[in-house]
Parts: sequence; C-alpha cells; structure tokens
Amino acid sequence: MSTRSNIVIEDPKTKKVKVIYVHSDGYPYGVGKCLIDHYNNRQLAAELFNHGDASYLGDTINECSFYHRDWGREIDPAKTYRDEWMYMHDMQGDIHIEYIYIFKDDQWHVSTSKSLRPKDSYDGYVGYKSKFEPVVLNKEYIKYKDKHEKHAEVKMISAIGKALSGKGYSMMVQGGKSKKAN
Repeated sequence: MSTRSNIVIEDPKTKKVKVIYVHSDGYPYGVGKCLIDHYNNRQLAAELFNHGDASYLGDTINECSFYHRDWGREIDPAKTYRDEWMYMHDMQGDIHIEYIYIFKDDQWHVSTSKSLRPKDSYDGYVGYKSKFEPVVLNKEYIKYKDKHEKHAEVKMISAIGKALSGKGYSMMVQGGKSKKAN
C-alpha cells in the first residue's frame, strides 16, 4: 500500500555509499520533492542517515518519522556499500523498492523500478532499475511536484485506521495486524 524507496548518500572522496529505507511516499513528487526542497545540500542530506530507516520524511529531521527514534524499534542503521555499483548490484531483483535516490555530485538523483514483458516470456515481466537522473529532470517530478499533498500515503493509512476503529477494530500500521476489538 506504500511506495517504498531507499535514499543513498555517496562520500565524494571514498565513493562509499550509505543507504536507508523510507516506507511511504517514495515517488519523485513525494520523497523526491522533500529531498529537493529540504535536504538539498550535503550537510542536510547527511543528517537523514543518523537515525536509520524511516516511515516517512518530513521538512525537518524532527518532523521525520524514524523507526528507532519515534517508534521504539531496534535501530536498523544505515547500510554501507563499497560504492554505488555494489549497492545497485545488491538491489537486482528487489521488486519492493520502487525508487532509489542518491545524493552525489551535490544534487539528488533518482532511479526508477521498471518492468517489461518480453513477447516470448512464459513467466511474466522482467524488472530492472533505471539509470540515475537528476530528480528535477524526472518526468513524474516535473508533472506532479506542484500538485502533491504532503504525506498522502501516511494520511490515507491513518484514515483507514480511524474508519476501522469506529467499527470496533483496532489497527497497528506497518507490520502489525488489524483485529476485531472485543
């Protein structure tokens, strides 16, 4: 139900990359717009990697929802890879992460999960990650950046929880289960 993404930062000297997961609003006019509008320099971008994986990003670090800091979960620290190539190699076949953002060369870039269905395919689609392009040049970012409602997926999930609670259900979002209240 959420658009999952990873955000990555490259060390300009060593080329090592750090990676964290962001659960909601991963599309270019969601996480991408937030990164462009609020974390568009190396110092601000680096702050995102201090708290591990996140449910969603906010305009400031305090407005972000990190699983360890805000949910009391075990910390899942940023993963480190030798370089961008090793990270992207590790992502091969991952169908759950729809967008990958990397801060390198002093700007945010995005890679999009894509698929195609070969005409002679028996078992379906072939998935791949596109080459990185600057977020500001991404067609989805350009088309929707001025129309997007901030934290749209988080608000939708919250509304579902409220609707169910009024009908005798309790709901725990992301990883929990809905159950009928007694």
